[in-house]
Amino acid sequence: MDRIPAIPNKTGKLAFIARDGLASRFRYFDRRFQEFCAAILGGSGIWLPVISTGVRESLARLRRKTRGIPLVFKVSLLITVLVVTCMGLLGSVIIHQQTRMFEDQINEQGTTLVRLMAQSAREPLLAEDKLALDAISTDFAKSGSVVGTAITSLDGETISHGGDYHDGTRMTQGRVLAQLIAGSPGSMTWELPAAGETRRKVISFVQPVIFQKVTAGYAMVTFSQAGMEQSLRQSIHAIIGATIMIILLGIAMAFALGKRIYEPIDQLVDASRAIGNGEYKFRFKERRNDELGQLMNAFNDMAEGMLEKSQVMDALSRYVSPGVAKEILANLNEVELSGKRIDGSVIFADIVGFTQIAEDIRPEEIVSILNRYFSLITRACELNHGMVDKYLGDGVMLVFGAPQPDENHRFHAIRCALLIQRLVDYENLQRDKLGLFPVKFRLGINSGIMIAGNMGSSERMEYTVVGDTVNLASRLCSISNSGQIVISKDMYLHPNLEGRVIAGEYQSIRLRGIREPVSSYLVEALGADWQALIDEQFNQIIQNENNEYPYLQAG
Repeated sequence: MDRIPAIPNKTGKLAFIARDGLASRFRYFDRRFQEFCAAILGGSGIWLPVISTGVRESLARLRRKTRGIPLVFKVSLLITVLVVTCMGLLGSVIIHQQTRMFEDQINEQGTTLVRLMAQSAREPLLAEDKLALDAISTDFAKSGSVVGTAITSLDGETISHGGDYHDGTRMTQGRVLAQLIAGSPGSMTWELPAAGETRRKVISFVQPVIFQKVTAGYAMVTFSQAGMEQSLRQSIHAIIGATIMIILLGIAMAFALGKRIYEPIDQLVDASRAIGNGEYKFRFKERRNDELGQLMNAFNDMAEGMLEKSQVMDALSRYVSPGVAKEILANLNEVELSGKRIDGSVIFADIVGFTQIAEDIRPEEIVSILNRYFSLITRACELNHGMVDKYLGDGVMLVFGAPQPDENHRFHAIRCALLIQRLVDYENLQRDKLGLFPVKFRLGINSGIMIAGNMGSSERMEYTVVGDTVNLASRLCSISNSGQIVISKDMYLHPNLEGRVIAGEYQSIRLRGIREPVSSYLVEALGADWQALIDEQFNQIIQNENNEYPYLQAG
């Protein structure tokens, strides 16, 4: 029999480290998986020491990149990650427990078998009964997954062996045995040498043969880990298969749930766009009893309120200018009698000889004529940033520079008057073609400091302007003739109108309380660089006519 030299263990201890076994690989994977889960949890705001700064920065970049992803995918991804994480943790726990169970089983079996072998070999070993020892080694080598047995002397000499892997000729197993004998007896996982055959992972157990407190030798039993690996592999495959099925089911349920949640949210987004585009008649028809249903009902109520506000705004704009209507609705809690000084312009326009016209035609025709001409005047006023202050029977009062300030209110007022003059001439031309009498307007304009605000009483008020500037504009209108536009000298000489308005001296008028007469000018046209603006506005009004009068056509 070959003698195997004992190899001293410098540490005095036997280190049981499974470097290449399946269990060691699993523990490595389990450690990495737990670190990954810790990183995911840390990214959600849970502080974990294992997360490095680089991981946190990567998660932050990931969150920034996913801001534009639709909510349904975010919800589905979140649920999917939750399912995968839970199943991964559950699978890792099951595999870990399964591995521990197999290891405990083989350790218990090996420890028991080597102890029985040591007890059986006591007397034959002391008696140096080789046949009995061979019988014991051979019998124990036939047990379960045992691949080899051996009985050695104290110095490691193989006395008897059973199975295929303890015949004393395999130096690797000899060194393993020597290490086990030199150290504390126990177990050790190692790999059988490759000699034209597949390498096999085995685990050896060593027990001293003691008789009456005297150690006579050692008993060694080696088990194959193939059965454990196969059983563990089958368990892992079953767990992975079940995990994949549950994950796929979870993904399907996640997308179904995400879609269920996203559809009403998508409808709310479409509804908000519709409301933003002024489609206040949008309503949710679906009825739900959950929180989303309450949100839909609240949205319907909001849309109803905005529709009512829009209708109120539309109706109010028919009685006051759109700018005043917006000011009123924007400051409903501050509607009160008040006034402030502004720099603005005022136009007075009325029909020449209206009293005679009213006597010659029916009242219905008078209303039709007034509405037609006032409609044209209103459109001209809006295009030039003015507001209709009020209708005065057969006349109209237009204000520029209120309620919103306008640095060019003087030029806008004169341009509006010239546009009105052209529209009236065009309308009279169409009436003449139909054999109807013409309607002539005269206009007066003045600019300067005036008081603008809500005036009247707490029960009934209106937004208007008052002051000497307004009164002078009314007087200038009264001295103008048919088709004329009269402005004050101070307005004409204002730097803002220099080179933009062509006018000639008209006449002077005396006003009560003013010693010197007031000079006036007769507006003829705009400068050459500005006349094209009137042509453009005229064509715009004519082209947008609503066929109330079929004969009113451009050109």
